[in-house]
Amino acid sequence: MEVFDKLAEKYQGEHSHNPFQSALIERISKTLPAGASVLDLGCGTGVPTAKILTESRHRVVGVDVAEGMLRLAREQVPGAEYVHADFAGLPDDFGKFDAVTAFFSLLMLSKADIERTLDKIAGWLNPGGYLAIGMVNFDADSIPIDFMGVPVTVSGYLEPDLRAVLEAHGFTVDSIETVFFTPTDGPQESQIFALAQIPE
Repeated sequence: MEVFDKLAEKYQGEHSHNPFQSALIERISKTLPAGASVLDLGCGTGVPTAKILTESRHRVVGVDVAEGMLRLAREQVPGAEYVHADFAGLPDDFGKFDAVTAFFSLLMLSKADIERTLDKIAGWLNPGGYLAIGMVNFDADSIPIDFMGVPVTVSGYLEPDLRAVLEAHGFTVDSIETVFFTPTDGPQESQIFALAQIPE
């Protein structure tokens, strides 16, 4: 998205220090076997997700539609691999991974596209693989909002609904919680972090 090309540095400054996201990434990193493969959907600038995982010696493939985000990611986390693409359009046979992460990227899709993407993720995961996601805690389907001064369209779920959607697409929810995070220069956000698993 052209809008995120422009927002790359500002976005990192405001959102890369989310302690709840970092804690979930650290949890995944310790749960996965050494050298595990992780697909990061909407990888942004690579911080904190790709950074934490590559420093733990996991293989990370980051996908993002914004070249501005990827430019920073390549500079800051050169140990990861990057793909310039709309992750919602990736093919069913894109690859096999031990984990998939999607922090605040699925919310840029319609609910129908989120569900289609969850089906793809289930197919990309190895048996027993993990999905970690972060979403904003609100119920909406493709509504326009102002995000950091620019117009975007977003979707979201309330926590019980997000759990239900994950379970409906074959995931077992290991943990899910609603938290409050305040960006560096923005209003407080209610966010949901979930860790789910495809059965072995």
